[in-house]
Amino acid sequence: MACVLHISAAGNVWWGKKSTGWEVLPAPGAGPVWVLTDLTEEAFTEITVPRVFGRDRSSFVERQLASRFPETRFRVALDVQRHGSLMNRLAPPHQVLTAVEPADRITAALQDLSLPLAGVWSTSMLLARLGSKPRMPANLLIVLCQPGGMRIVFIKDRAPVLTRLVAAQQSAADQAVEILRTLRHLENTRTIERGRQRFAALLLGAAQGLEPILAADRLDALDASVLRKNATERDWRPLLLDMVCKSPPGQMAPVALRERYLALQVVRAARVASGLFLAATGAVVLGHVSTITGDHRERTQLMVNLAQLDAQIAEVDAAIQAYGVAPELLRQALAVDSAEITQAPDMAADWVDLSRVLSTVPGARLKNLQWRLLEPGTSACPAAGDAPPQTDVPVDAPPPTAPVRVVELHLQVVLAADTGPRQKLQQAQQISTGLAALEGVKVVHDPALRLRDGDLSAGGAQQGGENDLAWCAALTRTPPHSAVPTGVAP
Repeated sequence: MACVLHISAAGNVWWGKKSTGWEVLPAPGAGPVWVLTDLTEEAFTEITVPRVFGRDRSSFVERQLASRFPETRFRVALDVQRHGSLMNRLAPPHQVLTAVEPADRITAALQDLSLPLAGVWSTSMLLARLGSKPRMPANLLIVLCQPGGMRIVFIKDRAPVLTRLVAAQQSAADQAVEILRTLRHLENTRTIERGRQRFAALLLGAAQGLEPILAADRLDALDASVLRKNATERDWRPLLLDMVCKSPPGQMAPVALRERYLALQVVRAARVASGLFLAATGAVVLGHVSTITGDHRERTQLMVNLAQLDAQIAEVDAAIQAYGVAPELLRQALAVDSAEITQAPDMAADWVDLSRVLSTVPGARLKNLQWRLLEPGTSACPAAGDAPPQTDVPVDAPPPTAPVRVVELHLQVVLAADTGPRQKLQQAQQISTGLAALEGVKVVHDPALRLRDGDLSAGGAQQGGENDLAWCAALTRTPPHSAVPTGVAP
């Protein structure tokens, strides 16, 4: 159960949150304690910070806190509204400080506290935090009316400027007097310009009929629903108690008073981390056990399948022996069939691809074609004539599980009789490009290269035609059947 100590001018009250809501407790319960103050000693001040960063900036702010509020340990620098240029966002030139000075009432209330202290927050700081939200007006007057007094906080450009606590006022007229007195003080100190603009006023727990009085003096009341849905304006103490139990930024107690609470948080974090580690370890162990169990089950099933295969092989061997043929000889025959017949590349498909390439050249016809399946390890397209020898053809190898065969393709093409030198070069390049675009094709002897260099003997000289062009290419092919034959070929 969350436990909050509310320190105000009326005295100290313990609050506890139960299933029915917040209730007054006769004594503190178990667990840490959050402290909420509502005292006249609460104050805001703004300082100018030089353009320093990191530890230098924090040290400067700490020195300013000590010099501005020397009689209290309950002081803190509030969050900075970062806007403007890049340098202003990195090192804001202004900083708002808040404190409760003197801190005699807080010190006396915490002197006999035996429970861990979570932190100390002021009502002024919490109201300023509510009024600085982006959905609120930049300039805002917040009025919180409680049975013990009326708290007034003024926010300018989303930064708190003034806070004051006055004695409880019951009537709307008396409350309006104090609110307008605060507004006049801000005008007299030139915090705001006199009579230049209207301001918004957030009224929490105020008396009925206060809005028309304030509207006559440039103050427009805001609906309480801007803070949360289904909000009412009467008892706003639960809102502050819920907010302080979430430990918002702006905690003012020194570390020496909170060391027990911080130690408990470290222990709790360590326990959570240990629990997560144990859960992760258990999950890993269960995963390994499941994997081991699955592997053992698969191994058992494989042993059963192996035994069945051995039995079937024995039956096949017995059936082969009945025909008078040795099983090993039959296996060699099947290996030859698989390697040389079944696994042979599809020659018809290569011819279809070749015909599509030649059909793109008008008047070209195929004069000679050789499609030869090479033995493994044999180089395709050896040197012919005065062509430079090709000892090896680099080809992108397919996956190692699929058998690979290399086909040597020789083709001699006759162009149209009226083909000129330039057109002959263009058509030769067109045929070479079409061949190279086919999947698994590597052009080894390319007459287009010789024609480009001006060599007139690029064609097939043995036929004697001036427009004859001869190509040689290596075709890397994966057979249509991916099964790798077992056994040894004879």
